[in-house]
Amino acid sequence: MKKIKLVGLGLVASLSLAAPAVLSGVSVFDYSPAIVQAQEAGLELKVAYLAAHGDKSFTTVAVLVNGDVIVDSLIDEFQYSEGYEGVPNTDGGFGENFPEGLVLASKRVNSEAYSAAMAEKAGSTVAYADNLDAISAAVQGKTFEEVEALIAELEGLGEDGNVADVVSGATLADTAGYVSAILEAAQTGIAFPAAATEATELEIQQVLAAPHGDKSFAIVNVVTDGDVVVAASLDEFQFVTGDNWTGVPNSEGAFGENFPADTILVSKLADSEGYSAMMTEKAGSTVTYVDNLKAVVASAVGKTTEEISATIEELNGLGEDGNVADVVSGATLADAAGYLQAILDAAAN
Repeated sequence: MKKIKLVGLGLVASLSLAAPAVLSGVSVFDYSPAIVQAQEAGLELKVAYLAAHGDKSFTTVAVLVNGDVIVDSLIDEFQYSEGYEGVPNTDGGFGENFPEGLVLASKRVNSEAYSAAMAEKAGSTVAYADNLDAISAAVQGKTFEEVEALIAELEGLGEDGNVADVVSGATLADTAGYVSAILEAAQTGIAFPAAATEATELEIQQVLAAPHGDKSFAIVNVVTDGDVVVAASLDEFQFVTGDNWTGVPNSEGAFGENFPADTILVSKLADSEGYSAMMTEKAGSTVTYVDNLKAVVASAVGKTTEEISATIEELNGLGEDGNVADVVSGATLADAAGYLQAILDAAAN
């Protein structure tokens, strides 16, 4: 069973940025030859946020694809619950936005408790995390066209059909929705490049972390080949005010009813335009959030964990007047070391 680890990095930082780089119409960083080679071969890590199951939660999907073939995938859902282990920074500024008595929780992290609730309410006999892993296993190695056929078969079961007859080990009524979410992420998700590798078995590892202060939490995905990071992605979720935000899925549904007034929960990647404008206004940033994060990720992809540790040490040694871009090309985020540490922690998960 895939497990998600919560990582407390103990880093507290503001929205300050290091010396800015010039923003152009294209990405401000270059990929290594190994990454370019992998992109040409079609190997990418993609992430997307969807609503695969009702309107009381939102779904996160990470998919490793090679052209039109799904290599691996990892699904999770985030929902407000009572008595669960909350996401990182639940006890910090982020958690101050929760309704009294509730926390925002990962269903995977709380699979045991959520599975018990499923068993009580619906007689479920398969753990939540095991259900999601069975769904991921069902699409592994399949082409997009084959996954579409699988979805059609699931949707054709009808009310009396048995999901397990189509997806071995799965019992969730919304299995078709989860499979559809994987396919949508694979086709249209935010893409992060991978490094070339000869490995035939690649698996997504994930941690929830707090690499940037206490007002947000991060989802970090990493694919490794031994001690080499083949692919990685990172995103943060934060409550913001204003009306120029998209928000996570189901922000306008029952899930969003738990937000404070005039506040919305956003993915900083999906809402990069709005968050980048806020960074510019508050800290004079000239590099978009998405380009900043992708620059940090690019500096880790194709590197060994020892090399990433050395980069973190170099960043930590810059001091207040140092320029992050001198170490991580294209990045201006003062917390670049924290983001790389989160990637390193995910690689060790």
